[in-house]
Amino acid sequence: MKISIVTPSYNQAVHLNETINSVLNQGIEDLEYLIIDGGSSDGSAEIIRENASRLAYWCSEPDEGQYQAINKGFAKSTGEIMGWLNSSDVYMPWTLKTVEDIFTRFPEVNWISSMRKVCITEEGVFEWLDELPGFSGRRLARGLHGGPDNGDYIQQETCFWRRSLWEKIGGSLTDRYRHAADFWLWGEFFKHTRCTGVEPPLAAFRFHGDQRSTGEGYAKEVQEIMGELSLRANYKALIPGYQNVIRYWVPSNNGRGGCSQLKLVKYYDDRFFAIISFWSEVAKKGRWVAAALTYSPFALWRFCRRGFKRCE
Repeated sequence: MKISIVTPSYNQAVHLNETINSVLNQGIEDLEYLIIDGGSSDGSAEIIRENASRLAYWCSEPDEGQYQAINKGFAKSTGEIMGWLNSSDVYMPWTLKTVEDIFTRFPEVNWISSMRKVCITEEGVFEWLDELPGFSGRRLARGLHGGPDNGDYIQQETCFWRRSLWEKIGGSLTDRYRHAADFWLWGEFFKHTRCTGVEPPLAAFRFHGDQRSTGEGYAKEVQEIMGELSLRANYKALIPGYQNVIRYWVPSNNGRGGCSQLKLVKYYDDRFFAIISFWSEVAKKGRWVAAALTYSPFALWRFCRRGFKRCE
């Protein structure tokens, strides 16, 4: 199963080598990696040229931005599974093997994204991890997957899909949006299939100053796209429900040990998804409250035992 990954790049030499290595060092045999650089002037082309022998295609020439570069790369790709990784983000060491395994085991799965979103600082230091219960097209339409003031967005760098799905939506990203064409793409995908949530983190998003997805332009375009996907206009056009691939433990027949297996779990009721989302947030807050209540008496006892003195 060939996997095609495209990296659009423009003046990101400081992070580009790390991004490239995170793709090329995945250890899978059938990888097609394409890098489309927009004519960078910071040494990016030299970095790409150093890795040229391991790339399926690369170029460094002026273009009209990130999404045109992605379309150019995918037009030259041939893999059954597709995804793109921006030139400052990185894959986890297990990412593409996990992707290959899931799409092989579950032929009915057409699109996946991680339910554990990882972010790193510009220097590559871990920043935070957020957990989601899954993804729903009708929640996307209501602004609950990355709409205004909502952080439950679908993490682009953890998304992978089958080429057959890409062809169903026209085989390219729209040129109507310069900042949020990925959000538009999720809406188009949801018209044909569910986004399957997977448990392992698959990539890390790097915070830095030049990102399109963290500015006002992105938020404005998301609102425009949400207008097209609104409940009043196209609610029934989006596939209802959600599904996740989860790993569960299967004990051995003799009661000693066992093994873990993957299982595809489907839910067709978006209300059920909303309930899980709600109680997931309650559980997160509850863990902190429980920890505080459990530790407070012990901390008070230790404080009193020291004679009301702070630790030096």
